[in-house]
Amino acid sequence: MGIAGLVGAGRSELLETVFGARKADGGTVSVNGRRVRPGSVGAAVAAGMGLAPEERKSQGLLLDASVATNVTLASLPAYSRGGFTDRGRELRDSRKTLQRLDLRPADPRLIMRTLSGGNQQKAVVARWLVRDCRVLLLDEPTRGVDVGARAELYRLIHELASAGVAVVLVSSEMPEVLGLSDRVLVLRDGKVVADAPAAELTEATVLDLIMEEAQEVLA
Repeated sequence: MGIAGLVGAGRSELLETVFGARKADGGTVSVNGRRVRPGSVGAAVAAGMGLAPEERKSQGLLLDASVATNVTLASLPAYSRGGFTDRGRELRDSRKTLQRLDLRPADPRLIMRTLSGGNQQKAVVARWLVRDCRVLLLDEPTRGVDVGARAELYRLIHELASAGVAVVLVSSEMPEVLGLSDRVLVLRDGKVVADAPAAELTEATVLDLIMEEAQEVLA
């Protein structure tokens, strides 16, 4: 599912609310038919949800920690025994996932801040692949990444969707939203003004829906 709208339309806020990082006045979130406790990131993660936030450096990464630490951050109990971390397993699983994402070099011992923007974004996504999440929320996943990394992220999104992972994508780039999505929600002022299959929408149609209120004000 793609989410389109202007900055300030509520796109990021919607993802954060679904993920439990914001409290909602109403509504419910369910994964595989089971309701998720609202306003709880822990409950969302336990239910199989993952979020790659727009501000990855400030909200999604520990820049001075290793890539392995960042990749396994949401799965720490799986790598702990008796209060100690199984570093060998952590490194093996991280390296395997980084290779799947074509992160170069796929060295989990590197410090996160030394990676390019594209590789940092891949590391955020790798965190949820290690966790084997069932719902992946992506907020501006290709912002600040080069062409090569962008193509790899597109490939991964298609691969995950084909494997049954529910992917919810926010992007300011209309071709990206329409090209990657099966279904698109258009937001304006925090409200859904359209919900349609991506194949039935064009860039012009979506822009008209987004700008409708502004056009009315100018008129």
